[in-house]
Amino acid sequence: MMKYVVLFAVLCGFAAALQMPCNNCKSSKLPTAKALPGATGTCNYVVVEPCSSQPCDLKKGTNVTFQVNFTPNQASSKLTSEVYGIINKIPVKFPLPNPDGCQGSGITCPVAAGQTYTYQDNLFIQNIYPSISVVVQWSLKDENGNPIFCVLVPARIVS
Repeated sequence: MMKYVVLFAVLCGFAAALQMPCNNCKSSKLPTAKALPGATGTCNYVVVEPCSSQPCDLKKGTNVTFQVNFTPNQASSKLTSEVYGIINKIPVKFPLPNPDGCQGSGITCPVAAGQTYTYQDNLFIQNIYPSISVVVQWSLKDENGNPIFCVLVPARIVS
């Protein structure tokens, strides 16, 4: 009986994170915050936790973890992350406590061209945010401000 309880708990834990293909900002039909140059890297997949289906429910008062597995096409010594919530085609910048993509993200800079990395950061969903549908636009930029990746994640902010 105990092994079934443990198995159920493990399966529930896996259901809390959703791995999805990349909705790249340039190629997606979802709205973007602003015109961006093409990404200088390749996004392999995105993981959002907790999320069990698209659109992801982002619960107010909680942290949501975003992971992006990517391969840069060129080396970079500095990485900066930027997040927008796109609501009715209007971009709203989401504050990140640490936009430095080289610290606390699972990545050590410099990054090398052709090597695969997994970027991770948390986004706190504030209680003051309205309950609304939103497209999360997350990008990681190099030292020249060019996006290494830019992905779009359909979501809903919920109570």
